[in-house]
Amino acid sequence: MRLDTLLEGSPAYGVLDTKDGVLLFRRSGFEQEFTELAAEAVEALGDQCEMIPLTNAEDDCDRLFVAPLNEDRSFNPSR
Repeated sequence: MRLDTLLEGSPAYGVLDTKDGVLLFRRSGFEQEFTELAAEAVEALGDQCEMIPLTNAEDDCDRLFVAPLNEDRSFNPSR
């Protein structure tokens, strides 16, 4: 898995630019595919980026925040 490929999006998820990185969001009907993709991305790219899985009310991963490690951020992920 490559970061640039991940950030292209797919039918299973979209990509939004944010202040400190990008947000991958799951599209309806692709719940399992997105969950698997998010887990794979965290495992494969966790040393290149800060990867923060976000869940919905059902404790289901429906978003993944990706922030480059080498840039200043407006948030502190260690809090």
